[in-house]
Amino acid sequence: SAITELACDSLAAVALTRARDRLQRGAVAAVLRGDVSVPGGSLGDTPGAVAARVTGDAEAAHSALGDALVPMLWTLTRAVSLLATVAWLSPVLGLLTLLALPLFLLLPHTIGRIQQDLAQQVRAAQASTTAVTLESLGAIGTVRAFGHEAGVTKHVQQRLAQGHQLEKKEALAYAAGLWASGFPALALKLALLCLGGYLVTTGTVTPGELVTILMCQLQFTRKLEVVLLYLPILARAIGSSETLLELLERARKVTLAGPPSPVPPRGHETTWTPGLCLKDVWMSYPGRSEPVLKGVSLSLRPGDVVAVLAVPGGGKSSLVAAALGLLPPARGEVLLDGIPLTPHSDPALRQQVAGVPQCPSLLSRSLSANIALGWGRKEGTQVVAAAQRVGVHTWAKRLPHGYDTEVGPRGMQLSGGQAQGVALARALLRNPRVLVLDEPTRALDPMTRHQVEQELLCPGGPGTGEGPAVLLVTGRVALAQRAPRVALLEGGRLRELETPGELRTLSWGTAGDTGDGEGDD
Repeated sequence: SAITELACDSLAAVALTRARDRLQRGAVAAVLRGDVSVPGGSLGDTPGAVAARVTGDAEAAHSALGDALVPMLWTLTRAVSLLATVAWLSPVLGLLTLLALPLFLLLPHTIGRIQQDLAQQVRAAQASTTAVTLESLGAIGTVRAFGHEAGVTKHVQQRLAQGHQLEKKEALAYAAGLWASGFPALALKLALLCLGGYLVTTGTVTPGELVTILMCQLQFTRKLEVVLLYLPILARAIGSSETLLELLERARKVTLAGPPSPVPPRGHETTWTPGLCLKDVWMSYPGRSEPVLKGVSLSLRPGDVVAVLAVPGGGKSSLVAAALGLLPPARGEVLLDGIPLTPHSDPALRQQVAGVPQCPSLLSRSLSANIALGWGRKEGTQVVAAAQRVGVHTWAKRLPHGYDTEVGPRGMQLSGGQAQGVALARALLRNPRVLVLDEPTRALDPMTRHQVEQELLCPGGPGTGEGPAVLLVTGRVALAQRAPRVALLEGGRLRELETPGELRTLSWGTAGDTGDGEGDD
C-alpha cells in the first residue's frame, strides 16, 4: 500500500504541475491573441497586473492543490472504508453517521464560499498593488522630477492597506472554518454513545461490537475532520484560479466561433480592392458616452500614402489600433485584400501589416533581435539594411557590441529617438503590404527625421502601385502636407481633403501645430 500511495502521489504531482503550466500558457496566449480585452478587464488594467494575475493565480492554485488535494483524496478513501465497517457492524449506527454528514458539510460549505470570494478579492488586490508599484517604479524619473515621492508612496500604501484588510477578513473566515469542522464531530460522538448504549442494553449489538464501532467512528471522525480542514485550502485555490478559468472559457468560445481568416497568397487575384480598406468603422470604449470613431471609411492601395491629421485625443491611437486589427470595431470592418483583419485573424495575415506606435516597446534582448522580432528568418545583412534606411545604423555601429548589444529591460539603454528608430526598422524589415504609423518621427533628431520621412512618404512612388500602402497618423501639419493624400480626423469622423494645400486654411486649434513640424503631440 505504501508503494501504491507513493506512485499515486508522484503521478498527481506531475499532473498538477502540467496543469499549472498549461493554465499559465493558455491564459497568456489568450491575452496575446486578443481573446479578451486587458484594459479594465478582470485580469487588471495594466500589463503588470496581467502578469501578476496569470503567474500568481496559477501558482497559488497549484500550491494549494498540491498541498491539499492529494492528501484529502487519500483521507477520504480511508473515511469511506471506516464508514462501511460501521454500517456492516450496525446498520442503525451507520445510518446515524450518514444522517450526520450534512451537518459536517453545511457549515464548512457556507464558510468555504465566503473564503472563495475573499480569495478572489485578495488576489485582485495583490495584483493591483503590484501593478501600481511597477508603474510607479517605471515612472520614477518623472516622480522625482516633480517631487511627488510622498504622494506615490502614500498611493501604494493605500493599496497595501486595502489588501491587508481583505487578508484579515480571510484569516477570520479561515478560523471560522476550523471551528465549523470540529463542532459536528463532537455532536456525532455524543449521539453514537447514547444510541450505542441503548443498542447494547437491547442486545442488538454486543459490547465488543460497540467498542469496534466507536473506534472506527473515532477514526472516521478524525479523517472527516482532516478532509474538512483541507476544504478551506481548496476553496482558496478555486477562488485564485476562477478568473483564469473564466478567461480560458471565453477564449475557447472565441476559438469555436469560427476558423481564422484565410490568407491570400501574394499576387492572388480577388474581386475586392487590393490593399487596406476601412468600411464604416465605429469604435467605442467602456465608460465613454460617445464613440471615438464614427463611421470611418478609408481605402489604401499598394503604393498609396495617406496622412491622417488629428489633434491629441482625437482618436489617432484608436484609428491605428483598428487599422492594425488590434481591436475589433463595434461596427463596420477592416479588410486586407478583401479579407477581414481582426485580432483573431490568421497570424500570416496580420504579419502583412506592420505598425509603429507612438511609444514603441522594446524587449530585453539584443538590438538585432529587437529589429528582427517576430521575423526570425531574416539574415543579419537584411537587419542592417533595414537599419540603414531609418538612420539606426549610424549609431548602432558605435555600440560596444554593435547589433549584438543588449538594450536592457524595456529598452532602457536606448534613448526615445533610438527606440523609435528600432521600431521603424522592425516594421520595414517585414516588407509589409501595409505600414501603419503613429507619429513615427516624433522623437527623432532633425537629420534622421528628414531621412525617415523621405523613406516613408515615398515607399514606391505615389500611384505606382509599388511598395506598401502607408497610413500616417500625425498631429503635425508640416508632415501631413508632404503626403499625396490627406484626411482630417475631427470629432471621430474622417474627412479626406481634395488636395494637401487645403491644410494651409486650417486654424491652430484644428491643425495641432504651427506648421514648422515641431508641434506638440
